[in-house]
Amino acid sequence: MASPEALNTYYQGFTRAFEPWPPLPLAPEPELAWWIELLGNDPGAQRQGEPVRAALVQSLPQLRLPQASGISSSDLYKALVLRGEDHESEPPQWQQSEALQLWIAPHPCGAMPVLQTPSWDDFALLVRALAHRAEPVPLADGVHAQAISGLIHWGLIERLGRQSRARLIVLHQAPYGSVKARHVPGGLSDAAWLEASTTLRLEHELTHLATKRLLGEMRLNLLDELVADGMGMVAALGGFDAALFGRCLGLGDDDQPIAKGRWLSYTKELSADESTQAVALVMARARELQAQLQQHPWLLQPEQAMPRLQWLCQQRLDASLSPPPATPH
Repeated sequence: MASPEALNTYYQGFTRAFEPWPPLPLAPEPELAWWIELLGNDPGAQRQGEPVRAALVQSLPQLRLPQASGISSSDLYKALVLRGEDHESEPPQWQQSEALQLWIAPHPCGAMPVLQTPSWDDFALLVRALAHRAEPVPLADGVHAQAISGLIHWGLIERLGRQSRARLIVLHQAPYGSVKARHVPGGLSDAAWLEASTTLRLEHELTHLATKRLLGEMRLNLLDELVADGMGMVAALGGFDAALFGRCLGLGDDDQPIAKGRWLSYTKELSADESTQAVALVMARARELQAQLQQHPWLLQPEQAMPRLQWLCQQRLDASLSPPPATPH
């Protein structure tokens, strides 16, 4: 059971939420230039297939390592990854390298390179190689996205120096939250929901990265998930639906947590009773958010994305949502 102080910290939200934000957009990271060159110097382009895989393997030796327990402490890892040497290895096999996609996702807090694959096996290969130093760690079935930073990338090191590190987002192309299209407002087809899921999932990850850059926090917290899903749903669906948020979080029709639901990842530090209470609170905030956005539709406009994010970041889990900022002129 969490102490009263720890529980209050869990509920309180972002500690720097009311500090002024820097002028946006933020300057792009210098590391982005390598990814843009990979796209033929067109930041709006998309590249797909075996050429993407080959270019990544050439600059990211993590992808040339066999994925086996203890590999991250091996001499092979030290030679390939830490020293950038060329050694023979037995890389894992890709299932659908021809379907691998690369593009640059723009965002006011910094554009990010994105890798997406429809293959769960290839998604797991990428995440284990790049986020877990090629260790074969188990990945939960409900995980379909991973933001990665601090990545040793020899294409960048050769250009910008040894202090340079790569950042990227890896996506698995799948229905968001494993939710069926029939549960999504608007009567979307399976194909349309799959496409919307990519937009939602990407905006969700970009929102977490934005709070990290602007507020210094990217937490495993139900309020953070409401903020990220709120931004994602507006970007993908043009609005926010509390019932859909609950389903994507892994809740049943009565908002009761389902065993092994995604909500568990964000309540690990809480007891069972505290987790149930936190879930009830986030669903109360979700219903308030749906109502506020319906009452203030100007907040749904794309150009209001950052004011919307700033407002959402100023909320607490255990208090009703504050009124949104005044309608712009």
